[in-house]
Amino acid sequence: MSQKKGYALLLQEQNRDVARKLGSATLAMFTLPIVAFYVGLHFLFTHKEDPLMWSGGLAVFFANVVVVGYVVSAFSEEDDEPEERVGGGQGDGDAAGPRVGAFKQRTD
Repeated sequence: MSQKKGYALLLQEQNRDVARKLGSATLAMFTLPIVAFYVGLHFLFTHKEDPLMWSGGLAVFFANVVVVGYVVSAFSEEDDEPEERVGGGQGDGDAAGPRVGAFKQRTD
């Protein structure tokens, strides 16, 4: 059985939504700051003392908007696991990860 890697993983049925989201975020990250820079340079900040600085700041702002939008959309996805397993509490104790600190059980 060969293991799929890279681009082939994004083409699988269960990963198409993730691939679409990643592609649109990549396209927005490439185009939106550049367009914002030139719009700011030629239209918004023409009468400022240093229009390059203001346009660069506008491009950085829009790059951060794209990153924040991608992170928010990634965290708003549905989980694959059912809710009763996420809460932990029941089960073998290692389903949610190892216990550490005050929750650790002594075996000696």
